[in-house]
Amino acid sequence: MTGVKRANRFALILLGLFILPVLAVLGQAFLRPNAWPELLAFLRSGQFRRVLAFSTSQAFWSAFFSLALAVPGAYFFGRYQFPGKRLLRSVMILPFMLPGILVVLAMVVFYGQNGIFNRWLAVFFPGRNLAFTGLYGYKGIVLAHVFYNFAFCLRMLGERWERISPKLEEASAVLGAGRLTTWRRVILPLLVPTIGYLGVLVFLYSFLSFTVVLVLGGYLYQTFEVLIYIEYNNKLRFTHASMLAAVQMLLLTGILALQRWTQRLVQRQSGEPGPLPPLQPRRQLVKTALFLFYLAGSLLFFFMPLFFVLLRSFKHRGQPDGAWTLDNYRQLFGVGFRFVVGRDLWTVVGTSLGLAVTVGLVTMVLAYLLARARRHQPWGRIDLWLQVPMGVSFLTFAFGLLKLVGRALPPAFLIVWAQVFLAFPLVYALLRTARREWGEELLEAAQTLGASGWELFCTVELPLMRKALSSAFAYGAALSLGDLAAVLVLGQGKVVTLAVAVYRLIGHYSFPQAIALGTLFILLAAVLFMVVEGGYRGFGSGGHEEGSKQ
Repeated sequence: MTGVKRANRFALILLGLFILPVLAVLGQAFLRPNAWPELLAFLRSGQFRRVLAFSTSQAFWSAFFSLALAVPGAYFFGRYQFPGKRLLRSVMILPFMLPGILVVLAMVVFYGQNGIFNRWLAVFFPGRNLAFTGLYGYKGIVLAHVFYNFAFCLRMLGERWERISPKLEEASAVLGAGRLTTWRRVILPLLVPTIGYLGVLVFLYSFLSFTVVLVLGGYLYQTFEVLIYIEYNNKLRFTHASMLAAVQMLLLTGILALQRWTQRLVQRQSGEPGPLPPLQPRRQLVKTALFLFYLAGSLLFFFMPLFFVLLRSFKHRGQPDGAWTLDNYRQLFGVGFRFVVGRDLWTVVGTSLGLAVTVGLVTMVLAYLLARARRHQPWGRIDLWLQVPMGVSFLTFAFGLLKLVGRALPPAFLIVWAQVFLAFPLVYALLRTARREWGEELLEAAQTLGASGWELFCTVELPLMRKALSSAFAYGAALSLGDLAAVLVLGQGKVVTLAVAVYRLIGHYSFPQAIALGTLFILLAAVLFMVVEGGYRGFGSGGHEEGSKQ
């Protein structure tokens, strides 16, 4: 009982560190004179209706198109075995690991006014003046969100489809049902909970979008996140920004309740992946052709933008028809880079890696200590409360930290605090699931043989959890590297990371340097992705899926 109380006390301390900054924002929003009249006036205003309409509509269409594009691919990945399936499934999740600013950079390089996509349209349709001009606006924002979330939806939905026994389809066929009837009355009802869960999750991610909307939408297209940032950072209307953050939290409460409900429906479903029939090109010519067409289109949509960021980084001034050169990389060490970014390259890289390693280690250690202490307990209310950061605006938390301890602590410390807050729910869910998967039998056997304390941890527990811990560290480090909002708000211009550097280079139209730095950033993200994938294969799909859902 003492161990349980100690674990609960530790969880409450962590929860307090997460909730206190949020309470500081709520206090500034509502515990002041004329707070409620101002709130009611804002809720009746045209600005509120415009921001709410844009935030919800772009989030809805982002979720809709992500799922609509993922369903056909999930069918092939979930019903057939084919060469390279594991590699494709792993590689296609890479865009989900990329920082938002790199997604924006890839979109600009490929789908921008002078991008590769428009050049291809001019080549294949000469004289028709076809061009995609909607990148900087509503269409571009939805496109970037789909780019970000599509592969994640495909992987999760495909893994769920694998767990549907083919015997159900065989039984339906024996009873005389056609393929369409079987799909509508057997397969679809089993997929609906996962589709609903993924839809709500992508909606939540898109609703809270900051970097994509800030860069591609500017001040004309505003989610609540962007409006909060403008009110706080540009207009210096701190109380109004706090009120906006409080309104957003109330809206997110409903979204999170729906997300939790769909998550429970998914968790009720069971089933293990069984042997799948191979996709046979000769006997299934049409299906094979459709799959190859789908795969080619997916790779074109997702990997051509990243590929051309890499390719154009070696072109003179980043132009597609420029001569091959290393000048773009040399400029990263020049005076121009320091003038635009505010720091030299080595300082930027050192700051980014220092923050990422610190956040990864702190998050991993805290999450593992708590997961280890609560290993005998079922998933309960405390665990659910520790998922609170998923439903709180990152900007809200950053403003709360400034309000609470902004003057007492250095910016770097505040950034680490905020980024640990961002990473903790995912890392904790991942480690809690992995820690419970292998049970206590091995530990008990080692204790019987005389091992205890540090020896028990080093010789038994650490080897069993090594891959899960490496994934947890990589997740924390990746979230830190990709964060822009906390560094912009809490860094106060003094802390410059890779994400901030790319953002400033894009803002100053220094695209050659932005592309070169973005390429280095993509390579670093790819390394972290490989670490995560290694851990995923190490402790099984169940642990990864649960961690992703949380």
